[in-house]
Amino acid sequence: MVAHWWLALIIMVVFNGIVAWTLFTGQEPVSRRAKKWLFIVANGIALVLAVSQFFWMDF
Repeated sequence: MVAHWWLALIIMVVFNGIVAWTLFTGQEPVSRRAKKWLFIVANGIALVLAVSQFFWMDF
């Protein structure tokens, strides 16, 4: 069960790292609204993946 929690944490960290990398290294300006929605969508996807791995992965 501990492995599930670690995997969920890793999924969230990876997706938030991708969002941070995209926002910090992007050359073109991004509006606050676009940043907010990118953050919301990426965290929504990460949350779905993190929760679904509890049901699908069998350690």
